[in-house]
Amino acid sequence: MGNGRLSNDPEHRVVSAHSAEQLASRIVSEATLAGIAGLSGSALMLHAGAVALDDGRVIALVGPSGRGKTTASRALGRHFGYVTDETLAVYPDGEVVPYRKPLSIGTDPDAKTPLPASAEGLLGLPDAPLVLGAIVVLDRRDDVEAPYVETVPVLEALEELVPQTSFLASLPNPIRTLISTIVSTGGVRRLVYSEAETLAGLIDEVLAAGTDESPHLVDVGVSTNDCDCGAKLGEEEVVVEAAPGTVYRRGQYRDALSVDDALVVFRTNLVTVLDGLGPVLWFAASDSTAAELTQAALREMPAPPANIDPSTVVDATLDELVAADLLVRA
Repeated sequence: MGNGRLSNDPEHRVVSAHSAEQLASRIVSEATLAGIAGLSGSALMLHAGAVALDDGRVIALVGPSGRGKTTASRALGRHFGYVTDETLAVYPDGEVVPYRKPLSIGTDPDAKTPLPASAEGLLGLPDAPLVLGAIVVLDRRDDVEAPYVETVPVLEALEELVPQTSFLASLPNPIRTLISTIVSTGGVRRLVYSEAETLAGLIDEVLAAGTDESPHLVDVGVSTNDCDCGAKLGEEEVVVEAAPGTVYRRGQYRDALSVDDALVVFRTNLVTVLDGLGPVLWFAASDSTAAELTQAALREMPAPPANIDPSTVVDATLDELVAADLLVRA
């Protein structure tokens, strides 16, 4: 079987392992990674199992490694069409790409046993086109007496889904694409349960639990400055060069989107939701001093109570934004 190594040649991948079982597992893993890479930039790829209803609607079962995606997919796949147990590709129009890979069974991610779907009695796909119908976040807990479904607000759902998405940054408009997908399926549902065998009886509830949340989305450009901090100087004003370490600018980011009154900033596999003063300072920070940012906050925010020092609040918020790498102090 070889010495358990992988070839680094991207065009001729040679997979070897110490045993037939390890070899089978590695082949499945390599095929999965190749498929994900091949769809990067064109499809949303969730770390999810999935099953399909007779009408083609697909239920995505999202979760990190060890959350129970394969177990849930196996249990539900005996009642509905098995789509995948690990990676779900969804095009922007909702079309789902099935990936009926062997089920990966085991607790060790490096030594899982692949089992054919047919050997597990899983059902085939329906004749109807596959379209994403619902996104479910799996939340398996001990001692849940009765499993239940709850809805997840869009901004909270982003924080759940972004870490469970491959090559999200490769999409042209990653956050807008993800939010649009969430909204088009009636929002994200959280499924709280202990035993996967109880899930089939909750599918109707999952489908009925959708919301009509439809946030207002505004794409943000790198040079966007809603606080008008770049306005021309007046006749009596002069430019005073700031001392090093006293001006603020936005840190690097892949995508940013205003969602209603909040701001979503996406960096490598990390999303941050800002509200209140945070978006004002983020937009205004263009080599701006703390004093300039305080003035921007006073223009954009409601007047503070008389006993509140605006500069103190702004300084504290700036420290938080710098600590989170959303702003840079230069």
